[in-house]
Amino acid sequence: MKYLPRLLGLGLLSILVMLLAMSCESTKPAEFGSPNRIKGEAIAKPESRQIVHFTDSSTEYTTPRSELAKAFIRQFADGTVIDKIQVRKAPAGPDEPVSYYLIGMGLRNGMYRAMALPLTAGGDNTYYLRPTAERYTITGQGCPMCFFNFENGRIVGSTCGEKVGGSTCDLKVDANNALFSSVPISSAPTK
Repeated sequence: MKYLPRLLGLGLLSILVMLLAMSCESTKPAEFGSPNRIKGEAIAKPESRQIVHFTDSSTEYTTPRSELAKAFIRQFADGTVIDKIQVRKAPAGPDEPVSYYLIGMGLRNGMYRAMALPLTAGGDNTYYLRPTAERYTITGQGCPMCFFNFENGRIVGSTCGEKVGGSTCDLKVDANNALFSSVPISSAPTK
């Protein structure tokens, strides 16, 4: 009997909460990957970034290499220090389209690290980096220099420059990059 007032209080509280919940306007939750759109609100989309422009005689970096190095360091987000930046033409067959990769190279705890990102042609020999471009990351283990292996203009693997017993170059492929966003997508070293 002494618990009856508490049970009645809990019952009344439950009914009140249900009534409040039913009186609220219900909304359909957004599907995964699609943002809730508010009428009149502009949805900001990440833009591609111009990286390089080729002329007949030179390569002009439209984004300074120092800025690219800092962006690679943020993208790695694990202490990797990038000290070399290059844009490399991928080897391809005579009938294959020309493709270029932005590559950052450096070290982490004495281990070789490199990241390659495919560039998109924008016309007039200008190439851009898309935020949805894949990331190809190499981590060397006992290997002083690793290389990306290409096939038909695409990265398909990695090779150690010096064949030393037990040395490897591990390749990890991620679906996107955050090179120029304010929040890096971490790239943990592969095992």
